[in-house]
Amino acid sequence: MANPSEVISVLVVLEFVVMASLVLLLVPFEAAVPLVPLLLVFLVALHAYRA
Repeated sequence: MANPSEVISVLVVLEFVVMASLVLLLVPFEAAVPLVPLLLVFLVALHAYRA
């Protein structure tokens, strides 16, 4: 079973990924560009955690 702090960290990362994805869909791309690098890092981290 996962440690509680690990679960909280994964939920925070998942929340950021979902919110950043929604921002990328709703606002012009030029305004959302600063979120893209962190979004990619968190997506890779979630993929590594899941594997």
